[in-house]
Amino acid sequence: YGIIPHHGLFLIPNRRFCGYAAEQFSDDEYECDFENHQASSSVANIDEWKWKMSLLLRNEKDQEIVSRDKRDRRDYEQISNLAKRMGLYSEMYGKVVVASKVPLPNYRPDLDDKRPQREVVIPLGLQRRVEGLLQEHLDRSQLSSGKVTYNSDDAKFIDQVEDVNQEETADSFLDDSVMEKVLQKRSLRMRNMQRTWQESPEGKKMLDFRKSLPSFREKERLLQAIAQNQVIVISGETGCGKTTQLPQYILESEIESGRGAFCSIICTQPRRISAMAVSERVSAERGEPLGETVGYKVRLEGMKGKNTHLLFCTSGILLRRLLSDRNLNGITHVFVDEIHERGMNEDFLLIVLKDLLPRRRDLRLVLMSATLNAELFSNYFQGAPMIHIPGFAYPVKAHFLEDVLELTGYKLSPFNQIDDYGQEKMWKTQKQLVPRKRKNQITTLVEDALNKSSFETYSPRARDSLASWVPDCIGFNLIEAVLCHICRKERPGAVLVFMTGWEDISCLRDQLKAHPLLGDPNRVLLLTCHGSMATSEQKLIFERPPHNVRKVILATNMAEASITINDIVFVVDCGKAKETTYDALNNTPCLLPSWISQASARQVRE
Repeated sequence: YGIIPHHGLFLIPNRRFCGYAAEQFSDDEYECDFENHQASSSVANIDEWKWKMSLLLRNEKDQEIVSRDKRDRRDYEQISNLAKRMGLYSEMYGKVVVASKVPLPNYRPDLDDKRPQREVVIPLGLQRRVEGLLQEHLDRSQLSSGKVTYNSDDAKFIDQVEDVNQEETADSFLDDSVMEKVLQKRSLRMRNMQRTWQESPEGKKMLDFRKSLPSFREKERLLQAIAQNQVIVISGETGCGKTTQLPQYILESEIESGRGAFCSIICTQPRRISAMAVSERVSAERGEPLGETVGYKVRLEGMKGKNTHLLFCTSGILLRRLLSDRNLNGITHVFVDEIHERGMNEDFLLIVLKDLLPRRRDLRLVLMSATLNAELFSNYFQGAPMIHIPGFAYPVKAHFLEDVLELTGYKLSPFNQIDDYGQEKMWKTQKQLVPRKRKNQITTLVEDALNKSSFETYSPRARDSLASWVPDCIGFNLIEAVLCHICRKERPGAVLVFMTGWEDISCLRDQLKAHPLLGDPNRVLLLTCHGSMATSEQKLIFERPPHNVRKVILATNMAEASITINDIVFVVDCGKAKETTYDALNNTPCLLPSWISQASARQVRE
């Protein structure tokens, strides 16, 4: 017969009882009966909860009651009042009611059925760490069981470990002695592996390359200075090998002296890509996979293991470690690289390390900078000794703006200097059309220098272009003309273009891709480099392009000193970089493009 809806209730027609039901029960009587049944059910449910909460208070092991019954959601208000009277806490998470002895948070991910599930992939470094811990446990068990024999070329000894588990003090002594023997065994193994690599054909070839670096000539002097001083400041030109070689010199020296397993070196880098690229290079020079004796650790990513004794990381990672380990126990050397890049993390790290040095007299701190302003940091650490490493004497020819205009034949006008930021940033493009009412100090100095300079040796076209030059613009069109000139008339080699930020990089990249020459992937490989990019994309800048393809890299000032790209031949610098300034009107910090310093300009040339 089907189901007939009737005022929100469902009446099932029946030949015998349908008329009787319609006559005997009205709507009010039915609703009253339903409410009475619901009330009796609620009372029974509350009594059941009262019994559950009483058991919870008596049981010391249980901490909470979790229920998914729909009756509990209906009666939650009464359950919550009951919990308060009994001194408990209650919370309802969606379809789950919880009563607890301790305060409950506003959200419980373990009780959220709608929370998306994802597959977690264990990193290779973590797998190696687990394997190393298991192997270390087996080594300890082997040493604790009885006699252990150590064999090496120049060290053979047999040690008997006695069972002294009767006293607590003896247990701790056994642990220290066993651990020391494990480290000695590991040190001998590390020395044998290092000697084997250095004597191999690949190792000799790599060693010959390392000897060609300027830092190799200062190796003994650097090792002696680090051994005799707790703090040392080292400055060196770009490409001299200070970042890749100095930590490696210490590690090799400790391994050769049989203390490799007792040595632990941390080298901080200002950027993620620097830590990853340097660690890959150093591990390749040591002839071993990344994550063995050399590893890296950056935010949300890392590759290191139990046998890692040289770790490259960002400044933030070391600060995070100092939160839990203020004395850096187990660390023997700390390298702080690129200290000239003054940032909040870097400056605060130096403050913390300065306070740490009196407590850790055995800790060695090495500060490295790519510029010659090392005296400032030396004075901060009570006159720490300074060592300068010269760089390669490559001939560098600088072309300034007037030289570029004369060389390319490009003519500047008030309109072709306007940078195109696309339709979404039309306001930024139009802003360049509005002349500034007030000139800044840099613009005034530039105009005075141009008026006093003599450009008689340049063509009238170049002199007219200089008169029309607008310093506030980046000059996308001029950069495009320079790149076209390099691709058509200059010798092969990669080009590095320094821009102010990601917005300028992306807009210039889109403009270059639309060019018939620069946008041809068979002739030009266009890459970008920015700190916010994915690691896999950043690594592409280190790879060499195919034959007859010129690599062009658009980068920020992170490529100034943090990384070294071997095949760079040409550098185009717009002379500006974004720096953090303070907006007094809005009371907020902001990033604004500003002219770079002479030290930065000199760093770009080197």
